[in-house]
Amino acid sequence: MVHMMKKIELLSPAGGRESLFAAVQNGADAVYLGMEKFGARHGAENFDEAGLKEAVRYAKIRGVKVYLTLNTLVINLETEEFEKCCAFAAECGISAILTQDFGGAEIVRRVCPEMKIHASTQMSAHNERDVEALMKCGFSRIVVDRMMTNEEIMSIFEKTGAELEVFVHGALCVCVSGQCLMSSFIGGRSGNRGRCAQPCRQLYSCGNKKGYFLSPRDLCLLDEIKSLSEAGVASLKIEGRMKSAGYVAEVTRIYRDYIDNPRKASRRDIERLERVFVRGDGFTKGFYAGENAPEMMNYHISNDNIGGDKEVIREAERSYKDGAENRKVPIDVKFTAKAGERCRAVFSDGEHKIECESVEIAEVAQNKPLTLDGVKERIGKLGGTPYELRGFEAELDGEAIVPAREINAMRRCAAEKLDKVRGAADNVKINSFTYEKGTHVREKMYIAASCLTREQIKAAKGADVLYVPIELWSDQSQVVLSPKVIYDVDRYVKKLKEMGVKKATGSTVGVCAALIEAGVECVGDFGLNVFNYVSAEEYYKCGIKRLSISPECTAGEIRSIVKNTSAKCEIAAYGRMMLMVTRVCVIKGVRGRCDCEKPLELTDKTGARFWCRGDRNEHINEIYNAKKIFMADRREQLNATGADGIRLIFTDESGDEVKRIIGMYRGEIEAEAPRDFTRGYFAEGKRK
Repeated sequence: MVHMMKKIELLSPAGGRESLFAAVQNGADAVYLGMEKFGARHGAENFDEAGLKEAVRYAKIRGVKVYLTLNTLVINLETEEFEKCCAFAAECGISAILTQDFGGAEIVRRVCPEMKIHASTQMSAHNERDVEALMKCGFSRIVVDRMMTNEEIMSIFEKTGAELEVFVHGALCVCVSGQCLMSSFIGGRSGNRGRCAQPCRQLYSCGNKKGYFLSPRDLCLLDEIKSLSEAGVASLKIEGRMKSAGYVAEVTRIYRDYIDNPRKASRRDIERLERVFVRGDGFTKGFYAGENAPEMMNYHISNDNIGGDKEVIREAERSYKDGAENRKVPIDVKFTAKAGERCRAVFSDGEHKIECESVEIAEVAQNKPLTLDGVKERIGKLGGTPYELRGFEAELDGEAIVPAREINAMRRCAAEKLDKVRGAADNVKINSFTYEKGTHVREKMYIAASCLTREQIKAAKGADVLYVPIELWSDQSQVVLSPKVIYDVDRYVKKLKEMGVKKATGSTVGVCAALIEAGVECVGDFGLNVFNYVSAEEYYKCGIKRLSISPECTAGEIRSIVKNTSAKCEIAAYGRMMLMVTRVCVIKGVRGRCDCEKPLELTDKTGARFWCRGDRNEHINEIYNAKKIFMADRREQLNATGADGIRLIFTDESGDEVKRIIGMYRGEIEAEAPRDFTRGYFAEGKRK
């Protein structure tokens, strides 16, 4: 497939008003920002309604697009407020809404049918199937996962032609975006709700080794702009809505320079970027350039910023403070002056034409009539405005003259009128959100057991449904427990078909679509982040008839989802939740060698021990919670949610333990909680 390459976009963060000015005045083509709710950076300054309206106007005047990040998961009680945010944003004139929530995207489509929707990196798109599926669902742009290679990105573009956005600078998450529950389950601060406390940046130990085993260096792809463009990337994204306006200014300025003047990154510019902000021991190109642990990690260096250089920050601040106007819109002017008539001027920015005329009538000059150079000089005094004179022509009566103040007033009038028309929001269609809820029919609640070993599988015969890894699958009564992260989906699905597998889980929309297309019954796994009934029903319409509700939902939220969807719903009721799935080989980083088949435990400063296992072939590592969910003594409450099934997640349990736990949830054995357990979010009020 042949695709035309377009001019690459520079996309900068605007965590607040000053950062917006910094981004625009230093050359951003577009900015992304959040409102007070539904943004993945809750701790940023963000924008209220009045602030958003003014921010969009400011950017539009200067030819800069604004993308609004409504990219947190939305609970049922918030859908009405989410709808209002979408409508208000559209009325302000934003260019696109970026979202993580599958149901939230459907709300945007119905409320603002003309609005472009960008799929957040939190949607975990990391293969062509994910990108294809999201495009079919109406997303106009896909922000791919931060840990992808140049070859993978290029392949996606070549096969799909999608508009792709790629992070090129700033913080890297060690976990695949959208799949991290670590901050959420440790302290109730959900990254999927914009409140990540970054436990990954803390010190961990394993045996006698200590290190920042989950903390990547900051990303810098300044040297890769040409390869990114050749890979078909449409937009280069700078991370940093929580960072200073000085950081935004300097990073934007440098990337703008390298986009406009492609060349090898100089040591001086890399040092400038380091001085403004960097975690630990310098930058990494990460997976984009094929790096993996330990090259891209800050294992032995704390995450204290060694940037924030006051001199660099002060220099950067001069680019946007005190009304600085570096971002100039070229205009063409045609000026006409004739004695006995008002002077007239037409100002054009290429899209709009503005006419202004003098208040006073031009008189016959007694001494010095108007000259071309004199008028051009007056009209061209556009300092302090976002405009600069490009082309000028004039028709001057040889005897005409008006006072200089009249020409100055015409220039000011034109600038004000251009501001008004350029900053105005287009008339857009806004609908109220209406949605036909599903009808849920439940039979007896089933018990599903998720197993990782042959011993566990043998012991779990008492369960109604059995989830097993592909390498341990043996008969069609079992459901294959697919990896959360699959880079070559077609190869994986082909293997399932060759084995005769009839049922399998999927954690991203693309994997689910590929399974359904291949005739494999798909169970939507926890990675889909089903947080509201709209998401559940939209996934159901996509052919995913059985869904796992997000483990971040409370009992009340689960009830609200289940009763309003036609899909069969399953909830986590026992075991260690997977908190992270990462392409970084954590085990190699700890042990110094890659023996992923041998799990290890990471211990944090509180003594909590997190179980880590890996895949030697793919180097995908999974980190599980220190505490196990336990609900065997709350069977009536589980049943009251209306869920069709409960999932028992077995990780490091022995066969005897598996039998005993299933017996507890059957009510055949008295419930006995583990020494250290959690109710997860099931108990109301857990979420912060």
